[in-house]
Amino acid sequence: MISPEQVHDSQVKPHNPDALPTAYPSWTAKQKQEFLWNERIVKTQYEQLPPLPKIDVIGLFLTPLRAKMDYASDEAPANWKKAIHARASVAKIQFIPADNTPFTGLFRGADYGLLRLSLTGDPSDRGFAPGLAIKWLIDSNASEDFSALVSLTGQGKNYNFFANEFSNIVPVVREIGPKLINLIFKRVTRYPTKISLKKLGEIDQQGRKVAHPLYPMQLFLVPSQAVQFSASPEHDFRQDLATIKPGTTIFSVYGIDSQQIETNKIPESEYRRNAQLIGKIKTTSEFIASSYGDSRLFFRHQRFGK
Repeated sequence: MISPEQVHDSQVKPHNPDALPTAYPSWTAKQKQEFLWNERIVKTQYEQLPPLPKIDVIGLFLTPLRAKMDYASDEAPANWKKAIHARASVAKIQFIPADNTPFTGLFRGADYGLLRLSLTGDPSDRGFAPGLAIKWLIDSNASEDFSALVSLTGQGKNYNFFANEFSNIVPVVREIGPKLINLIFKRVTRYPTKISLKKLGEIDQQGRKVAHPLYPMQLFLVPSQAVQFSASPEHDFRQDLATIKPGTTIFSVYGIDSQQIETNKIPESEYRRNAQLIGKIKTTSEFIASSYGDSRLFFRHQRFGK
């Protein structure tokens, strides 16, 4: 384990800085998950939790965001620095599909995933703003990732990480902070508040391409009652996550697709009510806060509309 004194916001040095093994892309999903978990995350687990930094707006402006959209690896490029969502906890997960899910590919089941739960920054600075990123590992293929937020502004002084639903699409906010961040992300995507799920429906866990893919336009991840924590007083969310046991159902997942919306002429305000249960996400490990999970584990953002 490493201590927070060995970790600096300006230049995080993971315990094992070596690149992924040359053969890594050809491994099975299970092998990749075991390697990332045992050889990277567990080995760089913090002895003491480092503090939550403020959002680095200038750092975000200087971040090569095109890499965030186009870099296809499970490990971040050299010298990558997270300007937002810098601190997190990670767990192994699986997606268990509902019997009647209409969606294809990974939405029919994914046994080897990683869930990263984080805050945009220090909640004492701009409020408690949760976010998540999910990586589904695939046999002999690049992983498929997506991220989701509660909102662009978070949930104020409510310190329960699971107080609200998460989605890959969140409303545009007219406040100055979110507007500035949106403008930064608009350099690389037309829809900075939306993440595409298309590729998750085009391939299954074994790496087989789907002939006629169907995927949700929008997902709603609804936290279970098993992971509800205290809203106050102020405390570190990573300590809450560390109490979640392996085998816990953490989210029920609801989805709605564009064909359903167009056929039934569903207005945006009714998407959530018309979304159907498509599965659940269950932990298969404990949550761990680590240097690797904070600085090297990489999640690609899929452009919406591409």
